[in-house]
Amino acid sequence: MIKVLERYIAKTLFLSTAFVTLVVTGVLFLMMLLTELKSMGEGDYGILQALSYVLMRLPSELYQFSPVLILLGSIASLSVLSAHRELTVMRISGCSIRRIVYTILSAAGLLIILVGVIGEGFAPRLSYQAEVRKENVQHAGQAMVTASGVWFHLNNNFIYVKRIVDRQLLEGVVRYQFNAAHQLKAAYYAKTLTTKNHRTWEMNDVVKTTFYNNHTTNESFHSLNWNLKLNPNLLNIGLIDANDMSLLKLSKFVTYLRQNGLRASDYQYVFWQRIFKPLTSLIMAFLAVSFVFSIFTNMPFGFRILLGVLLGFLFFILNAMIGELCIVFQFPPIFAAFSPLFVFVLFGMFFSKRLVHF
Repeated sequence: MIKVLERYIAKTLFLSTAFVTLVVTGVLFLMMLLTELKSMGEGDYGILQALSYVLMRLPSELYQFSPVLILLGSIASLSVLSAHRELTVMRISGCSIRRIVYTILSAAGLLIILVGVIGEGFAPRLSYQAEVRKENVQHAGQAMVTASGVWFHLNNNFIYVKRIVDRQLLEGVVRYQFNAAHQLKAAYYAKTLTTKNHRTWEMNDVVKTTFYNNHTTNESFHSLNWNLKLNPNLLNIGLIDANDMSLLKLSKFVTYLRQNGLRASDYQYVFWQRIFKPLTSLIMAFLAVSFVFSIFTNMPFGFRILLGVLLGFLFFILNAMIGELCIVFQFPPIFAAFSPLFVFVLFGMFFSKRLVHF
């Protein structure tokens, strides 16, 4: 009998979370599509490209909201059971509150595993491909992202960049310089290309190959100045957002930044957020149970959902604030990522005190 009740509770949680996810997906889709309207008309970027971009970005965006989706799904499922007096019947049938809590958390754990596989396995790749397609369509003729790097076309120069670390540092740069007759005049390879004002760039560890009619010459330079008028916004095309990286790729990028003495705190913060995301989702499910059996007991269904939404927004605001403080005051990223969880665990423990009396 108890097993049947547990399966019923889990089924209700799955269906409630699926319904909440469907509603949030619709809202996100409309908001993202409206945001893309301002980008339409840039290059060949039109409505079809915008629709494709939004659809490919949706899994990643939903993954960011997954803890809140599980929170709302848990609140909704328990509220439905409570509204139909099913929780009371279950308790009379021998299913204790502790058992209900255990069942909800176990079912939430299965959801978290499924969400994690999609969010870490497929969503980053889809999101990155969406960004690449969008940037290539918008900057057709000026820039193109490939699997191995980024190509720029500026005046008589074709420039290949293996890695855009940030808008002031490019790595693995190859410059092909052509004359007015479209003949290759010179090729430069630079280990890094740096700037402070986006007008004067400095090529470091340079090898220059000059092409003549019947021979070539090679020269090496420690550094060369390059009066390159490169639009800073164009460099965004090669930058990969931390949320568009898989955990493995993000970890490697953090290691790379630290080994080269570059600031990695932003990426470390996102990395630890992603590591703690399953725990965050489980804590949200625990919060939902604590609230439903304490302060939500006599509240209408709609009001419970509203408070759940507000709680979710509070979590995101707290995350954003602590993230900024981490950057400004140089707090350890792992501490900044875990702090909101600690606060919400305290909330859950406070409101769950009533559970011990059932």
